[in-house]
Amino acid sequence: MFLIRWLLYINSIIPALILFPIKKIYLRKDKKEKYKGPVVIAMNHTAFLDYVEALLAFPGRRKYVLVGSQFYNYSPVLTFFMKAMGVIKVDAVTGNMDAVNQAVEQINKGHSILIFPEGHIETEGKLLEYKQAAALISLSAGVPIVPVFHNGRIGPGKRDLMFIGSYMYPDTYMTRDDLENLQDRANAFTKDLQDRTEEYRQFYLRNFMIADGKKLKRPKYAGFLYNFMKTTAWPGIKILMRTKITYNGDLARGTRYMDKGMVIVANHSWWIDSALLYYVFRRVYCRSLAAKDVAEVNKSWGFFEKAMGCVLLDRSGFDWESLKTMMDGLKNHEPFIIFPEGHMNYDDEFLDFMKGPAMLSIYTKRPVVPVYIHTSYKLFKPTCFVVGDPIEFDKEGLVTDNESYDKANEIMREKLYELRRQAISETKPQMNSYIKKIRAEMKANLAKISSEIEEARNARAGGK
Repeated sequence: MFLIRWLLYINSIIPALILFPIKKIYLRKDKKEKYKGPVVIAMNHTAFLDYVEALLAFPGRRKYVLVGSQFYNYSPVLTFFMKAMGVIKVDAVTGNMDAVNQAVEQINKGHSILIFPEGHIETEGKLLEYKQAAALISLSAGVPIVPVFHNGRIGPGKRDLMFIGSYMYPDTYMTRDDLENLQDRANAFTKDLQDRTEEYRQFYLRNFMIADGKKLKRPKYAGFLYNFMKTTAWPGIKILMRTKITYNGDLARGTRYMDKGMVIVANHSWWIDSALLYYVFRRVYCRSLAAKDVAEVNKSWGFFEKAMGCVLLDRSGFDWESLKTMMDGLKNHEPFIIFPEGHMNYDDEFLDFMKGPAMLSIYTKRPVVPVYIHTSYKLFKPTCFVVGDPIEFDKEGLVTDNESYDKANEIMREKLYELRRQAISETKPQMNSYIKKIRAEMKANLAKISSEIEEARNARAGGK
């Protein structure tokens, strides 16, 4: 069986990559987060070929898959190949615990387990109720579960979009006081696993055009100059600015691939901020909001902004034409980069936010993606981008009125402050201009206090 298994692997890997292409999106803060040892891979079930997709997505792990006993009755040939590839038979009627015990034995030998918790293939386009087998295996063997959701677009000419989530560790459920026995722990673990997978599913349905069976087309503004700058600029930004992108939540990494349009909001402290955000979201076609008065003063810069698809805003009053252009663009799945402060700000505190970003997001029902840019804008000095989870104001119950806009602005401000705190905590102190400034102020205050104390002592000594 060992020889047959490896012959199947070697001879099928290239045809599988051609016929069943996949795109992996890691929905975790750190893509490089690794767990040394076996894991339980829990994936939704859309077709019989889901097993092939899992093999391609996790090529470095020896996997045993739990398969229902009904598949053994199809043909002796299929049964032979399933045994050769590593299959654990499950009695779908009685829920045989022997399968769980066999899975734990394989984990103890260093092998991973692939399981489809639904137990059946989805036929209605939604997740079926998850069974407890994955949770029982994880709790019994003490290994984490990797939640996976994929869209099931399998076959030639299609591409399966696969969302791989953060590890779910069994220790969380073993130490909870409200869970008295293994059954309670398995129920809670299974519920959280299904909720996590459903969250990924909703994120996919709301933010990816391929969910509607459509393909993203290159917009009209993305001409030669746009693509030339997009291709040639990012290596220079990467080298000169020493860029690093981190994430504040599990869904934040997926925002860099969203193709249904989004409102990207960020702090604004220099004119190059837009170019840096083009770098962060280089996998999609973005547009940005720019000041019309600046473009009119500098004609060459204005030409460049128009060529890049920028929308020029008249800041002298309410510019309905620009706002309508952005609304139509978001409905047409175009992401927009907007600086809600409206002007460059060199202080630590944010200025009052304009109502435009909130109005656009609430009216078009497209999410806001907050980004904090942490940099000194010096060559070869670190530049850190912290990307937050998408904010969906329609889920917050906000509508198109001034009160909702104010509440949305407050949510965005708090989120950007949170991202800034994360950026400061992750930056080395010697490279952190903000910490340097605080330390300099503290040093000056201490020197002033010491001087006052010394003067008081001298005055008291002179009085004696």
